[in-house]
Amino acid sequence: MDDAQSQARQSLAQYAQCVQASGLACEAVTEIASPLQHIVDYAATQQVDMIVMGTHGHTGLQHMLLGSVAERVVRLAPCPVLVTQGPKAEKASAEDKA
Repeated sequence: MDDAQSQARQSLAQYAQCVQASGLACEAVTEIASPLQHIVDYAATQQVDMIVMGTHGHTGLQHMLLGSVAERVVRLAPCPVLVTQGPKAEKASAEDKA
């Protein structure tokens, strides 16, 4: 396991602990796979109640060229999907408005 994977697992474990401490059930999963198909398949096979995922918040040409995994998960997932923007996306959005 490389450093990026290890850091991702540690970060997700910390978030999961915070969610669990508030009394909600939560499972953090990290996998090396095609994100779209793996997320949708996992949600279906594990009977997931909700998917929570982040987005980079790309817009315009960059969004058209790169697409959006989050957008496609919203369309294909067998359950509700909550998409949230990270700090970089929020900063970029604020700069666009200025």
